[in-house]
Amino acid sequence: MISPPDNKDISEMRDGVTGPDSPNEQPAMNAMLARLDRYPLLVLALVLIGAFATSCVAPLTGLYIVEGLGEPPWKTSLVAIVQVCVTLLTNRAYGRAIDCGVPIRFLVIPSITCFAAGMLLLGTFQVYWVYLAIVSVLLGVGSGVLSVVYSFGRLFAEQTGRNIAKFNGFLRMQTSLGWMVGPAVSLTVFGAYGFAVTYYAIAALAVIWFGVCLMVVPAAFRTHHPGMLDPNAKIPFNRGLLVACIPVFLLGSGNVVFVSAMPLYFSTELGLMPSAAGLELTVKCFVEVVVIYYCASIIRKVGERKGMVIAAILAIIFFGAIHSADSLADVLVLSVLDGLYYGIFAGISMTFVQNFAPEQPGVATSYYMSSLFVGGLVGNLLTGLVASAFDFRTTTLFACGLAAIGCFVLVLMREAKHSERTIGTA
Repeated sequence: MISPPDNKDISEMRDGVTGPDSPNEQPAMNAMLARLDRYPLLVLALVLIGAFATSCVAPLTGLYIVEGLGEPPWKTSLVAIVQVCVTLLTNRAYGRAIDCGVPIRFLVIPSITCFAAGMLLLGTFQVYWVYLAIVSVLLGVGSGVLSVVYSFGRLFAEQTGRNIAKFNGFLRMQTSLGWMVGPAVSLTVFGAYGFAVTYYAIAALAVIWFGVCLMVVPAAFRTHHPGMLDPNAKIPFNRGLLVACIPVFLLGSGNVVFVSAMPLYFSTELGLMPSAAGLELTVKCFVEVVVIYYCASIIRKVGERKGMVIAAILAIIFFGAIHSADSLADVLVLSVLDGLYYGIFAGISMTFVQNFAPEQPGVATSYYMSSLFVGGLVGNLLTGLVASAFDFRTTTLFACGLAAIGCFVLVLMREAKHSERTIGTA
């Protein structure tokens, strides 16, 4: 079992890997950046609090619309579509702004504010059309903060001379930790106090998140890359970056197809106890966090693309095996494999995509996050269609097919010119 990283662990991850342009030189640090350099756990705390706050919302959406507002389930899809579309536009705008030299704090603060406002509205006005027309837009803008903080983490790693792949892994680990705790906490609070109090509590979390942002993100922190985009220029076409997003989209979709179908698959078709899905996720998340911790070593040995191929192959094996599971013991054993493949995918995929556009970390990270968001939307829609036409067990075969296509794309595509493996061994 691994121990949580401390400042010493993170501070000592310098191995000459600083960034794509100047492997042996870093930009001069101001006083606030120098403080973060000494206490990098503050950067991870920003991501952890944000992941915890946003994950608290996820399990409440369907419950709120169907049980709280008395609306039919299909209206949940409308909210999801609006929110994802707004998030995609926000990610695109934020990614471009980062690479044009806009300070990171100017982008994080509006998103957190929108997220908090959305929570307050949900707690105050329990009306579906308020959710659809106003709150879903606010939450869509709020979701754009994930892309920004990941870009902030990448730029911070470059500017302080840290191993980018390893620090990206620590960032992704905070997201996994937040999602391990957040949904359970929000459902517990909801069960005791109802929707209004739960949403107000999440809004209070957002206020804390806002304060941590002001404390952690330097006011003038921005990209240090010399070739910043002209605000009036078009983003140059990058075929490699787009192709790199395809396997991320496919593997992300496959994961969502399984996760969204899992509770009903386990309870109605395998006849397992209702808590089986929760147990599977608990084991998966624990293994996932441990695997992410070691993903930098995988990158050093085989590179990002081959690491993604390994994740895809493990995903194919897992989805094929879980299709044949028939007992709780089978599920719990296979959940280790679930955490293994997804941990490798989560720990490598962001670095994998970013390395196809090292001069534009903002745009690259926004493409990465957009791939996951679209994959999540498609995965949820596909689950409903497949389950309606066949059954929930069949959804695992569709997830297996998505992973297989993703593996095929990874095998055919080229390596990124900029790779943490090649830099680390140079």
